[in-house]
This record gives sequence, C-alpha cells and structure tokens, in this order.
Amino acid sequence: MSAKIAITLLGQRRYLPLLIAQALGAFNDNFFRYALVTLVAFQGMTVLDLPSTVLVPIAASLFTLPIFLFSAMAGRVADVFDRTRVLRFTKFAEIWLMVLAGTGFLLDNPWILMGTLFLMGVQSAFFAPAKNSALPTLLEPHELVPGNALISGSLNMAVLLGVGFGTVLIELVIGPELVAGILILVAIIGWLSARALPATPAATPNLKVSFNFVWETVRVFGHALRAPNVLRPLIGAAWFWMLAASIVTLMPNFARDVLGADASVVLFFSALFTVGAAIGAVLCGTLSGKGDALPFTIAGAIGLVIFPLDVAWQTMGNAPVPADAELTNAAAFIADGANWRLIADLGLAAISAGLFVVPLQAMAQRRAPAELRGRLLSAGGILNAATATMGQATLAVLALLGLPIPTAFILIAVISAGFGAVTFWRWWTGHRGVAAAS
Repeated sequence: MSAKIAITLLGQRRYLPLLIAQALGAFNDNFFRYALVTLVAFQGMTVLDLPSTVLVPIAASLFTLPIFLFSAMAGRVADVFDRTRVLRFTKFAEIWLMVLAGTGFLLDNPWILMGTLFLMGVQSAFFAPAKNSALPTLLEPHELVPGNALISGSLNMAVLLGVGFGTVLIELVIGPELVAGILILVAIIGWLSARALPATPAATPNLKVSFNFVWETVRVFGHALRAPNVLRPLIGAAWFWMLAASIVTLMPNFARDVLGADASVVLFFSALFTVGAAIGAVLCGTLSGKGDALPFTIAGAIGLVIFPLDVAWQTMGNAPVPADAELTNAAAFIADGANWRLIADLGLAAISAGLFVVPLQAMAQRRAPAELRGRLLSAGGILNAATATMGQATLAVLALLGLPIPTAFILIAVISAGFGAVTFWRWWTGHRGVAAAS
C-alpha cells in the first residue's frame, strides 16, 4: 500500500535528498520573507518612505514576479540539461543569495533585502520545474502520489516553521545575526542534500536554451494547450494555490472584523491551515494505494464545499466589530466552546485542500511526455502565481462591492463545487469507458 511505499521512499537516495532540499528551500524562503515583513511592519523599515501597507504587497510581488517572467525559460532549461544538475545549481545559488540576504539584515539595508527577494523568486522559478520534471524520472509511476504527498506535507510544515521563526527571531537583540546565520546554514545543508541525488539524463539535450522569456512563455502555453490531459490537472492544482493565497490574505480581516480576534488568532488560523493541508496530503499519499488517486481530489473538493459553507453560515450574521473593541487572544478563542465548530470547519477545509491537490500534481507529472515535461510543468508554476494573484484581487473586489467578508467562503465553495463536478464527471466517464472495453 501507499504507506509502505512512502516509508520505503524515505530510505531511497533517489528521493530523500530531494525531499530535504525542497523542505529546506521552503523554510528559507518563508524565514527570509517574514523576517523582512516583520522589520517593515513593526520596526519601521521602509523604502522611499512608503508605508508598510504599500511596501508589504510590493515585497510579495517582488517574489512572485520572477515566477511569471522566468518559469517558461526555466522549464526549457529543465528539458535541455540533467534535471538534478539544475537542482544542484539552484541550491548552490541559494547559498550566495542567503549571504546577500544576511548582509542586508546585518546592515539593516532595505534595498539589499528587496533585491535579494527578487533574486530568490528567480531561483525558485528555476528550481520548481526541475524538481517537478525530475520526480517522474526518479520515481516509478505508482510512487508519484505518495512521493508528492510527502513533499507537499513537508513543504507545508517547512512554511509554517519559516513563518514562525522568521517573525520571532528577527525581533531579538541578536536577531539580524541569528537570522543571517540560519539562512546561510540551511542553504548549505540544502545544497549538500541536492548533491546526493543521482543523475537524471537530459530529455532533449539538443534543444537550444531561449532567453526570450516573453516568447518562451507564449510557446509553453502553446505546448500546454496541445496537451489538455496535462493542462487540466495543472489548472486544478492552481486552484489550490489560489485558495491558499486567498485564505492567507483573508484571515487578518476575518479575525479582526468578523470574529473580534487579535493577531494571535490569525497566527493560529495560519498554523491550522498549514498543518491541515499537510495532514490531507499525507493521508492521500498513505491511503491511495497503487490505483487511481483521483477520488481523493473529488473527496477534497466536496470538503471544500461543505466546510467553507458552514464557516459562512456561522459568521455571515455577525455584527461588525467596533474599532475600539477589546480583541480576543488565541488562548481565550480556543477555550471558548462556541468557536470549536468554526475551528473544526477551518481545519477540515485545510485537510480537504491537501487531499485535493496531491493527485493532480502526480497526474500532471505522470502524463507529461519526458521530452516536454519541464516546459509543460513550468506552465503550472505560471498558473500558480497567476491564480494566487487573482485570488487576492478577487478579495479586493468583494471588499469594494461592500460584500460581507464571509462571502469569500461562499465563493470558495462555489468554485470548489465546479472543480469537483468536472473531476467527478471525467473520472466516472473514464471508468465507464474502461468497464465497457473489458
């Protein structure tokens, strides 16, 4: 069964080093970003005297912009060269980027830190297609679901640890020195781990690398449109990233203005979503077996309809919280039994999200032909960045229309219902076709 496969993979040189390198990279990304955000939001760091309400979104865009710009080029690189060699190179580059980041923290220089954030986005843009296209070479087809599940679960936990430690450590007296040292040490360990991966021969070594990222992006989506069986699961996975970005953006206002809760409750909700998504991913990986894991996506979509709707049902009628109201902290919020149903809904929605995304990631990797795999899967990175931005923009539109904040949970449920219905229909018709053929 998949649980046995997952445990076996953890002892394999062809898998464990990639799992470690991915998790450490996710930790460093979020450790750096939240240390920087904390300096901007709470210690007055600024660029061109911009307020934190403007500078924080700019910083977020500096990280995602390179994913828009360079993912297609990175996908081509992943097809031209040995993919584990690309992974080693990107992890080696991370060491020098963390040296630069550490210098920015030690000098308290926002320009260095903002520039490093952009370069980290570039590094992530090249790492993701190489990782995603290497997995089907390193793993057997029946290992892709548990392999992706373990990576997804460890990534979520690494993100949570990065957010927590980045927020807390930078405010210590020796915070800049501590953050700089950890960033560099983690990057070195990640590089050493990537070096342990076995070689994966280049899929199309005679293909030329293009530096025209605009044309390459157009060409990548041309390939994706001609491979709808790969594009469909990529679009489904992109919905997960849109959901995650929307939840992260929504929670501060939801907690403050709907629940009358303070920042500690926002942190609790973030931890709940992250851990829940990790649990969902691991459950999918351990329970799916060697067969079709698509029913887990359908089950996840059902959960993403039921639980967000219940959150909206419970909170839609809440009176607006006065600006001068005393806010509830996390300990008091959790201790209040009236909130347990809401907490359960949010946690189960997160588990559903983890169940939803893992089979889609594995499906796209399995279906993409080896000679186009890097380029096709790089379309997923572009879609993820685009939908995350769309999710945040949609929340802004809902606010401009004057709609209650819980309306966002209804929208999440409606879109999830659409994805679930389409997925169920394709799964059902596929099984009927197999049954008829036999």
